[in-house]
Amino acid sequence: MIVIQVLLICGIVAVFGWLLLNPRSQQVHAWIKILAAAFTTFGVVVIISPGTSDRIAHSVGVGRGADLLLYSIAVSFVYVMVSVYTRNIDEQEKFEKMARAIALLDTRVRELNDLLTETQEQKKKT
Repeated sequence: MIVIQVLLICGIVAVFGWLLLNPRSQQVHAWIKILAAAFTTFGVVVIISPGTSDRIAHSVGVGRGADLLLYSIAVSFVYVMVSVYTRNIDEQEKFEKMARAIALLDTRVRELNDLLTETQEQKKKT
């Protein structure tokens, strides 16, 4: 096995391990973990036997394994971009709701503070 193959395999396995062992990993859906495991396995197989990617590419109608890899990366990139965009929209809506709630609470606190001040002033007068 060539040194670069060992390094690539270690890198792929490390990223997959980080995905599984990360404390936030419990928030990751199970199907994403299964897909990550499949891609990790595929990556290790292709690194060990580079001709495998060409055979897989030919079986799905793509000329070369490198082209299949490029297409897979392009699809993955689009998925990540859409996922990040929708997550960002969800977070933005949460922040808007929190800001509204804080504004309402702040208004209520001011009202209660004014009421308390009025009550204390009335007691002083009596």
